[in-house]
Amino acid sequence: MVENTKTFVSEAPRVRAGQVREVLNDLELPDVRLTINELEMVVLAVASRPELFEDLVIDDETNRWWLQFFKTDNFEVRILGWEVDQRSDWHDHGGSSGVFAVTQGTLFEKYRARDNVSIESRRYTVGQRGSFGPDHVHDMVHESGKPAVSVHAYSPPLTGFTSYVHSAYGFIAEKYVSEEDRSGSRV
Repeated sequence: MVENTKTFVSEAPRVRAGQVREVLNDLELPDVRLTINELEMVVLAVASRPELFEDLVIDDETNRWWLQFFKTDNFEVRILGWEVDQRSDWHDHGGSSGVFAVTQGTLFEKYRARDNVSIESRRYTVGQRGSFGPDHVHDMVHESGKPAVSVHAYSPPLTGFTSYVHSAYGFIAEKYVSEEDRSGSRV
């Protein structure tokens, strides 16, 4: 068995992080960048165990909330809470691929279409999931639920993101925000 969860970081309580590690060890994940299918396995394993994270979710009507639930050298899992009118704004994932699943409420995603100018959209309700590659640019917004909650897995772990502005000519990169700076501000 490959045990790539031997060394990990988590903002969850120590006992809970250990339980998450056990769940993820059962997946026998490789020690390299995870594929979309492997990220989906991670998200489904965590999302199917709401007792591991539901009581940790903070329903914050003022600030978007997230928890770095589990992070190794090659992937990470986050729990995100979404309140009324909260959105991510247009952003990429700094070269990481990802998968997410909604466990409470409904989220609405707008994303850059293949022509790099148009916008497409999709809605995610409880039990539904989405995935994206390293070049995906999107804006997620709370649609319903108090709060809406989603489980996200990224590989490699997030190091930062670029924010974008959508114009008639396509998406224009606005600024790069390192994960270190973003985590400090929690916006």
